[in-house]
Amino acid sequence: MHNLPKLGAAMTLALALANANASPAFLINPNSNGGALTNGGQTFRATAINGISSHRISYSGNPLLAAGAGATYVSKGYVTFDSFSDNGMPVSAGRSRANLDYGLYGTFQTTFHCNSLLGHGVGCQITNFDFDMYADPGADNIYHAATLAADGWVDTFGQQYKLAHSSHAVRHGLGGLNELGGAFVNLNFGWTLTDEGKAYFIDPVPFYSAAFSASNNTSLGILCDTANCADARIVAISSISGIQDFNGIPEPGALCLFGLGLMALRVSPRLTLRKGLSRQASPN
Repeated sequence: MHNLPKLGAAMTLALALANANASPAFLINPNSNGGALTNGGQTFRATAINGISSHRISYSGNPLLAAGAGATYVSKGYVTFDSFSDNGMPVSAGRSRANLDYGLYGTFQTTFHCNSLLGHGVGCQITNFDFDMYADPGADNIYHAATLAADGWVDTFGQQYKLAHSSHAVRHGLGGLNELGGAFVNLNFGWTLTDEGKAYFIDPVPFYSAAFSASNNTSLGILCDTANCADARIVAISSISGIQDFNGIPEPGALCLFGLGLMALRVSPRLTLRKGLSRQASPN
């Protein structure tokens, strides 16, 4: 019983370190950048940005290495961020003024390698992701959904404010077409704010270094250049909904301490057992 406090302390240390960087909450000041986006918003808290994306996926043209060896694809398109949420609850557009006084969007290019030519049930590993996030004062841009003949693209009007861009390599990314005919993407990538972005995303400081993106749709939002999308070389995703949130990557020191906490959980019971055996072996 004397070792229960030690076990509790070790467990508390491990859990605290595991959750040290877990909170995805952030604060936004929509009235930033000298009111270039809006003067009618209010600083608000959010945990995620929601949006709709459209992009075209094209076979890279490189020959297959061998039968069943896989294929490389490139997708290009955009995402429009239409709302914010805070732990699943919507943030009022009256506070954010997003899509009222200004728009938020991103353009991207993704490279990924698939197990085979694309088709239902084919999974892919994302190997590169270039992304730029912008604010559109006046929310007057026009968005053109991807088709089999063209990538999704944005017709911009007036000055655009770049808020952030992807950084470093893709930390982890998966995508593909599921068995029901829909598309999916799960991506973890580096995230860096510009000076304008630091004025918009005001907390935490420094801001999170990683972005997490997840998207999904139904078969109604997909067009392929082959029947039933079998061995497709071009796939147009006209609409796919998604969510993006942020987090920090634990520093090596924190991971080391977390490991020590877990070691304490393992060592303490052994110490207890050894002490018990020593007492039994000691003469009275």
